[in-house]
Formats: sequence, C-alpha cells, structure tokens
Amino acid sequence: LAADIVGKKCREVIGGPVIKAKSGALAQLASKAGVSLQEADARLGFLTAKAAEACRVMMANPGMRVGVSILVNMKKNGVLFVNECLLLSLKLPAVNWSYCVGFQRDISKEVPLHALLSAASSDSAYSLLISRRGAALDARRSTLLGVGGENVVRCLHEKALNVFSQDIW
Repeated sequence: LAADIVGKKCREVIGGPVIKAKSGALAQLASKAGVSLQEADARLGFLTAKAAEACRVMMANPGMRVGVSILVNMKKNGVLFVNECLLLSLKLPAVNWSYCVGFQRDISKEVPLHALLSAASSDSAYSLLISRRGAALDARRSTLLGVGGENVVRCLHEKALNVFSQDIW
C-alpha cells in the first residue's frame, strides 16, 4: 500500500537492509539461490551498492536520467522476489522543490532469484543482466522522461505538490 511507503527512504522499504532486518530472510535467500549465508550477504551488499550507484546517477541529472537497479525485495508476507526499481528525480516547477519518485515492479518471472544472485557476483555480470533487460527498461525510461509520458510527469508533480503541502501546512 502507498501508505506503507510514502515519505520513507528507499533503503527502508527495499533491498538488502530490509532482508537482513527480517529474521530468517537471509537464510531463505541463501537456500533459494543455493549459496552460503556469507555469499548471500555479500551479494545483497553488491546489489545494495548498485542501487546506491543508480541513485547517485539519477540525482546528478535531475529530470534527465532514470536510476535503474534490480535487487531482491520481500513482500509483506515474507516472499522474496526480484524487484526492478526505477528512480526519477524531479523539480516541481511552480516552487522549484526537488523530490524523488521510485517505481517498483516484480520481475521474478523474467529474472529468477537465482539468476539475479548469480549476476550479483561481478560488475560485468550485473551489467549484462541490465543490458539484457534493455528493451523493457528503455520503454519505461522513455515514459518516465516524457517521451509519450507527459501525463505521467504532470501527475507526479501534482501528487508531489499535495504531499509537500501537507508537510508544510
């Protein structure tokens, strides 16, 4: 639900830190991926670092670059899944306020958990995974950056103004 995530930092709701905080989740991940606990922990750390890198790229180019990361996430019921996360930094034109929006999508059917953990072993393997997702990612990036998605950005600005105005008043 949106109420569960609005206003929270990404690291509080997705990825490695969330999985490490849940009892037994890391062991579940290691079992599903066929790796040791230590290896699962290391690969979660790798994926978390890649997500942070995607955030830095996005923040350095507001409104022009979409940050992309693929990581492990956990549903409320404890089920692990592969999460494609797209991040966009925008400025609300009327007041020049910056804000970030994240879009998550379960892509477990397209990228199995074991395949993601395998790709989380090196920069080249992870980059290959991202490049194989190219067409699907390009379509979503184009929509977010306005190519056929002007209504998406306008809607985001309106929602951001509503959220910001509630925080200030």
